[in-house]
Amino acid sequence: MQQVCRRLYELLELLNHELPTFSAAELSVPPAPGKWSRKEILGHLIDSAANNHRRFVLALTRPEPLLIIPYDQDDWVRCSGYQFSPPVDLLNLWTTYNRQLIRLIGQVPATAHTYRCEFENGYSVTLGWLIEDYAMHLEHHVQQILDRTPR
Repeated sequence: MQQVCRRLYELLELLNHELPTFSAAELSVPPAPGKWSRKEILGHLIDSAANNHRRFVLALTRPEPLLIIPYDQDDWVRCSGYQFSPPVDLLNLWTTYNRQLIRLIGQVPATAHTYRCEFENGYSVTLGWLIEDYAMHLEHHVQQILDRTPR
């Protein structure tokens, strides 16, 4: 899990360095109708941190298997009003939350990596898989935010 923690930290550094270089329009304008703006993608990453934080703690403290309860990502983004939030506030919240997750992940005992977690459809994974999936999901969206290809 140390490799996951290092990668999360690198992504925090990268986005904190690069996000301030975007204009207000680049951060606020969605690439197409029905798509999220960069600020909304960052907000989604905050929601993902909150939901995965809960999952990680429950997997460590509840009997196996942990039932993974999904959340409606679009509703979370819409209700939270990320589109109307100052980018610096979103970046600070996301950064602080992920620093806490890095500390939590760094403390997960090796024996807990195999704890079972199940989705409602019966698909079964481990806590270690959930943690690695969180990092891959975060990396995917950070790359989306930083993509300067004309939208």
